[in-house]
Amino acid sequence: MPKINRSLTTGLIILLTLSMGFFNYTVESGDTLSEIANDHDVSIAALAKANSLKNPNLIRPGQVLEIPEEATSEVVRTVHVVRNGDSLGKIALKYGLTVSQLMASNGITNPDRIYLGTTIVVDGSVTTLAVNLSSATTDITHIVAKGESLAKIALGYKTTIATLLDHNTISNPNLIIVGQELTIPNATGWRCPVPEGSFINDWGFPRSGGRTHVGTDLFAPRGADVVAPVSGEAEQISGTVGGIQVRLRGDDGHVYWLTHLDGWAKGGRVNAGDVIGYNGDSGNAKGSSPHVHFEIHPDNGTAVNPYPTLKGACG
Repeated sequence: MPKINRSLTTGLIILLTLSMGFFNYTVESGDTLSEIANDHDVSIAALAKANSLKNPNLIRPGQVLEIPEEATSEVVRTVHVVRNGDSLGKIALKYGLTVSQLMASNGITNPDRIYLGTTIVVDGSVTTLAVNLSSATTDITHIVAKGESLAKIALGYKTTIATLLDHNTISNPNLIIVGQELTIPNATGWRCPVPEGSFINDWGFPRSGGRTHVGTDLFAPRGADVVAPVSGEAEQISGTVGGIQVRLRGDDGHVYWLTHLDGWAKGGRVNAGDVIGYNGDSGNAKGSSPHVHFEIHPDNGTAVNPYPTLKGACG
């Protein structure tokens, strides 16, 4: 996690230093070290070591813990905080870069749309990785769940009702039953995690404590389906920060975090498109507009901007 040091010599340049130590967390009643470690994407061992805990099973409310950064290497990046009147072209010119470089480094898919307050990497380093959505397609089987309609299923797989009718023996498109098996032809390998969701490129937005937003928030009505973007193992986790969460260890080698859910659905072994939870505002998002905070950790490493991947999968 980045520790942010602000330099006033330029006004708009921030040095992001990835080093040991990020911020402090005050233990609340009911917390466990395991939950705190999961919420902050750090191992229990690293958390115990950073705080000299002789017994990791013994923490107390009010205790202040340092949340460590497990990586020991230090990386310094220069970023620009977007302000009124900025455009990507102006920012690129200011730092001697091209618009294409800035887009690649910051997961920007629309050069005409940037947001006030966002931190944009301007040292030319590429920190964004769009997960391969796979152009390969295959026919898969979908088992109809309670509350699903043919239209909803078609939307989730980015296909049409007519296509589903053509490939399945359905006499009445308004009548499908729970447990019915449907063939989804030419299905792609990556699903939009919140098919009803809307989102913007909010990676890098400022957060409390000098932090920046590391992920993308997908907003949808409370209770909207949250699905597995890829097949893999879905671990159900509960914590005070992320609330009701799913950590999906994808078969593609990447790890996906989906937090602030209203409840869980299927866990354990899941297929791409399986409903694994429901949209909500749990954890420290309580009272906000219901949304899923979504992260991608390629090869189980440092989080990268998920926006380009979501844009490709969700449209």
